[in-house]
Amino acid sequence: MIKAFIFDFDGLIIDTEIACYQAWVEQFQIFNVELPLSEWELTIGGSNEAFNPVEYLHFHSKKNFDKQKLILDHMKSYREKTRTLPLLPGVKNYLNWALENNFKIGLASSSPKNWVLPHLLDLEIIDFFNIIKTSDDVNYVKPCPDLFLLVKQGLNLEDFEAIVFEDSRNGITAANLANLFTVAVPNQLTKKMDLSEANLLVNSLNAIEPQNLVKILETTLKSGIV
Repeated sequence: MIKAFIFDFDGLIIDTEIACYQAWVEQFQIFNVELPLSEWELTIGGSNEAFNPVEYLHFHSKKNFDKQKLILDHMKSYREKTRTLPLLPGVKNYLNWALENNFKIGLASSSPKNWVLPHLLDLEIIDFFNIIKTSDDVNYVKPCPDLFLLVKQGLNLEDFEAIVFEDSRNGITAANLANLFTVAVPNQLTKKMDLSEANLLVNSLNAIEPQNLVKILETTLKSGIV
């Protein structure tokens, strides 16, 4: 039986993914270097180990620059772009439904706490979550399953007792490795990704009511498909 919802943060609760990419594009333009989306996609939902924008810019610009200043300038722009972003459609409905139906609610993000928590506070939804795990809590972020395994343990869940909501391939891979149901909810940047590894793909959380989603996936479990 499904007992919990586990949310990603960036690109799932608010659409920070496009803002992060745009902020890097602006930094790259200073050096007349393009940042292909095909390269940037490698890091969505994961870490800079798959794609490091600073090293990429250094290689393609052939110029020396203050890397720390570049990172700080990007973060300043990124924070400004995301400061007033609204919740994505359907998120609040799912949080309210989970609370009303005694579902546990977790959050697993590859971003650090000092990024995630201020946004949750500003959005006034932090109190919905029973547990929040970020990159500060693990050695390896998504696509490794460590974040989801921590949340799963913290919520005292068995295999397939939670539905994970993710917008990226890295997140879906991680949740699958943790033996959790996965629902892909793509955003502007990830809608062209191959998200076929998810148990279900929806264009928006507004596209399906929580009780119907739970029913579909519980039926899948009973049929032995997972």
